[in-house]
Amino acid sequence: MISNYTRIDPDFAPETHDVGSSSAQSSAIITGSGLVRIATTTHCHIKFGANPTATEEDILLPADHVEVFAFKSGEKIAFLHHGGGSGEINISAVD
Repeated sequence: MISNYTRIDPDFAPETHDVGSSSAQSSAIITGSGLVRIATTTHCHIKFGANPTATEEDILLPADHVEVFAFKSGEKIAFLHHGGGSGEINISAVD
């Protein structure tokens, strides 16, 4: 049995978004565990909240990185490319 893994919540369809030079948001994310997994192909800033707007002062995720965050179910994630450019972000609820 594998014990060190992340189980993606089957009740939430993972979202992939383009990350650009303007802040954008995910849909509301419902997670029973209170955790979300975020993977990104580019340097980007993220912010959590009911109606968040990401700025370059917010949490920075480096390119090609995966991170799991504690998260309030029902909130959204805003994302913004660091320093211009583009890339992708993938957001999954963790079971």
